[in-house]
Amino acid sequence: MLPKKIIGIIIFLNIAGFGFLLYIVGMILKDKFLQKKKDIAVLQEPVKPEKKPAIVNDDIIPDEDDLLKDMDLSDLEDLDFKDFD
Repeated sequence: MLPKKIIGIIIFLNIAGFGFLLYIVGMILKDKFLQKKKDIAVLQEPVKPEKKPAIVNDDIIPDEDDLLKDMDLSDLEDLDFKDFD
């Protein structure tokens, strides 16, 4: 009984492996023959030039004082500095 099961498992795995190989070959052939249609469709579309991002005032760096004016420091009044020791 046991040898029949082992032989059955071996045959099943061989059939499964053969099916997997057929699947891989099918995917390779599909990519090979259908890729030409995709390439033709890409070549027919007009090529759009890439736009460069515009950087405005790249040389201007704000001062520290200007940054502190914009901050809301009212939340820091209740801060207890003894917690940071």
